[in-house]
Amino acid sequence: MRGDDSRTAGRSGFTLIELMIVVAIIGLLSAIAIPKFSDLIVKTQEGTTKGNLGRIRSALNIYYSDMEGYFPTGSSAFNTNSSTLLSTSLVPKYINVIPQAKLRWHVHQNKLYLHSQAAHHGTLHDATYGHWAYDGINPQTSGWGHIWVMCSHTDKNGVQWSSY
Repeated sequence: MRGDDSRTAGRSGFTLIELMIVVAIIGLLSAIAIPKFSDLIVKTQEGTTKGNLGRIRSALNIYYSDMEGYFPTGSSAFNTNSSTLLSTSLVPKYINVIPQAKLRWHVHQNKLYLHSQAAHHGTLHDATYGHWAYDGINPQTSGWGHIWVMCSHTDKNGVQWSSY
């Protein structure tokens, strides 16, 4: 009897085969789950960018109302970094800070370029930036006061960023 108790006490753990099977199952589950998490990160960044675009547009609309029908205007030089134009006009009264454009194909930055939407919107030229673009050049154009994401890549739904 005494020998039987010692044999059963020694076999109460897991065997090497059982441990290897558990590790393999965990590896398979993680290989399935990791791509799903990376998609969630991309979708989160896209949602953040769309929300930030809405925040800037809201601040511009409030500015427009306060100034009785005028948007901030700048010089006619295209693609000049006009962060100071909107920063001095909108920050801190209408928005705390110009938020970042978090795009998958570009560095996350909060640069804002003064750009004519009527002249250059949707061209391949836009794909090189990935920042915000603001049409504050000419009040007579249809795009005056509009802000958009200056990127011709598509989001997860296949919609081009420059169309937002």
